[in-house]
Amino acid sequence: MGAKFKRIILSIDGGGIRGIIPAMVLKYIEERTGKRIATMFDFIAGTSTGGILALGLTKKNSDSSINNEPEYTAAELVNFYGKYGQKIFNQNDLPGSWDDLLQPKHDPKGKEEVLKALLGEAKVEDALREIFIPSYDIELRAPIFFTSNPDAEESESIHSRKVCSGFKMFEAAMATSAAPTFFPPYQVETPHTTDEGHYALVDGGVFANNPSSLAMMEAMISYKRKTEEELHRKDILVVSLGTGSVTRRYKYRDAKNWGQIKWALPLLNVVLDGQSESVALQLEQLMVPKGDKENNRNYYRFQLQLSSENAHDQMDNASPGNIEHLQKRGEKLIEHSKRELKELCDLLKEETELYSNQPHR
Repeated sequence: MGAKFKRIILSIDGGGIRGIIPAMVLKYIEERTGKRIATMFDFIAGTSTGGILALGLTKKNSDSSINNEPEYTAAELVNFYGKYGQKIFNQNDLPGSWDDLLQPKHDPKGKEEVLKALLGEAKVEDALREIFIPSYDIELRAPIFFTSNPDAEESESIHSRKVCSGFKMFEAAMATSAAPTFFPPYQVETPHTTDEGHYALVDGGVFANNPSSLAMMEAMISYKRKTEEELHRKDILVVSLGTGSVTRRYKYRDAKNWGQIKWALPLLNVVLDGQSESVALQLEQLMVPKGDKENNRNYYRFQLQLSSENAHDQMDNASPGNIEHLQKRGEKLIEHSKRELKELCDLLKEETELYSNQPHR
């Protein structure tokens, strides 16, 4: 019997330190299937912390003798958050409250050091699978997509750009995770045409915190470019991982008097969470979230709600206590989704084994 799907897509939301939750789901999938994530998915998209995971999962092993295997297991990326979270979210030591408000909350040096150590000199174009990492250029006022697809030549569109060669993985990771108010924009030098000779990039979550729908469209474009055939929804399997839905409430009686400063962080939270959940809702209606005899299930979304108690929902709360809490929430998500995860793992193993002796899709 042939494969059910022509493309299998993994999409990982943004969410800062809360990336430990999807990392735990990926760890479970690897352990249950006995296979690495990069061998089971054709296309991996990730925004912000999800982009870091996508890059880590597809980085070639630095040992040349096993260069076609990923450098990191999902379990190692789970540990990455606990080991380096506080170094990434290293709050600026500023003298007064007004300075706190007028500068980024965190010094990016710690994050850059950690991501350079994680990803080294690896290039985006050398990823083991096709990857798609959103960011946003505040000077061009356009989305910038880091992709490993060698056929996706850098576009000169005024609407967006795809960049596919000459960029390092850690640069893409720094760019896609440069969340406004938390980190400054990240500057990436480029030989391509810009007014300033660089991209000035911020977190892709400002427009695509859940990149699932963009990943689907890009996979369709990529497939048609390679095969000259249309890729239909029924031929795509999408696995979408959330980082926890934020339930913090903003009361009307308070918000009606907020000005520019008081709206800064709440607005970012509303944008990130609202975009993630609206895309999830649309895909649940567009795809087949529950299969039957006539239609194969082709959409899985793993997500849970987070409490705002003790700042558990804050994307930069990397305290040991919150790391432990997020791990427990990840365990709860896995336990709650055991049936679906087992179904997905069996499907991924079946699809992968069908192609084990053939060129990858």
